[in-house]
Amino acid sequence: MCGRFAQTTAAEDLVRLYKLVMGLDLRPRYNLAPTDDVIVIRKSVRGRIAEHFRWGLVPPWAKDMKLSARMINARSETIFEKSSFKNPVRYQRCMIPASGFYEWQTTPTGKSPLLFTDPNDAPLALAAIWSKWHSPQGAEVYTTAILTTQASPDLASIHHRMPVILDDAQLNQWLDPEVNSKAQLQTILRPASENRLHIRPVSRHVNKVGNTGVECWKPAE
Repeated sequence: MCGRFAQTTAAEDLVRLYKLVMGLDLRPRYNLAPTDDVIVIRKSVRGRIAEHFRWGLVPPWAKDMKLSARMINARSETIFEKSSFKNPVRYQRCMIPASGFYEWQTTPTGKSPLLFTDPNDAPLALAAIWSKWHSPQGAEVYTTAILTTQASPDLASIHHRMPVILDDAQLNQWLDPEVNSKAQLQTILRPASENRLHIRPVSRHVNKVGNTGVECWKPAE
């Protein structure tokens, strides 16, 4: 599962790393939670673009946005069968650049957060899908969900699920609108290799949703 993550990479670095055709407004946020607006990258007719989408998928047929907080993740093993996800996974794919994501371990003194990052501090390209929902008032709301898969063996003792992390070749395929068959996409939706992630305990400051500053990344006491 992925229930909290961070986006701290500078906008100009995202433009350079992912060859975006446009700039973006981005302030570092170290503790993003469900229903927050997050940066997603997707392919447009002009090339790759970055946009702000609400985290928590709302299917087009939903009567309201109540589902959003419960649909922050989509299981890659069943995504082609679920009514909310089977169309987006074929035709509405995107990527979420995450500076890191969190999981918690239960200890005698309470829940202790762990931060998972790239060993070289590069952004993690998380596979995601998006949807467009029309409110009763006629507003268009764009929402997103992160794909998850079985945890790699070195992470399984911490949590049995992890986000799908894309390498450069997989990212090109994932964002390619010509790639839409189940067989093609399933080859991408795999756990990361062992030792793909650096793990470190961080401050319990991150336990509170309202705390979004750099203090969340301070070493655990």
